[in-house]
Amino acid sequence: MKRLLTFLSLILTLNLVGCSSKEETTVKDVPVTEIETSINNETLLPIQPVQSVDAKTFYAFDSVKDKIKEGFVIKAMINVKLQDVFVIKTDDAEAIKTAIETYKENDLRMFGDGYGGEENAKAVAESILETKGDYVYFIATQNAKDIEAKILEIIE
Repeated sequence: MKRLLTFLSLILTLNLVGCSSKEETTVKDVPVTEIETSINNETLLPIQPVQSVDAKTFYAFDSVKDKIKEGFVIKAMINVKLQDVFVIKTDDAEAIKTAIETYKENDLRMFGDGYGGEENAKAVAESILETKGDYVYFIATQNAKDIEAKILEIIE
């Protein structure tokens, strides 16, 4: 009887360990152009007009452009308003994140200090830099959470 209880306890413990493992979220393999089109079509960018460029040609990625599979950079064309949305597909997320952090530290500092208004300082302070699978995204705009939700809706 003692052996039976020990055996059952072992089985129950193994079941608990097996059931408690964290479930990984799979990420779809979608072209970044689909994400870009969706963001633009949903009118999620409050400041118009915007400029969109291939991430490989954006100066902040000069040192890591060989690590970019595909990507885009959206920026407001009005230089006193901050509206940055970057989505990069890569095999080296850390290198891309480091390049974006350098860009944020150097190029967005004036916006963080209030250039162009309080909404710019808030956009820098609440900017989002995340990795999901092969995608790295950076959002520094007034409605960053809404744009992030749209990106995640597409890739998850």
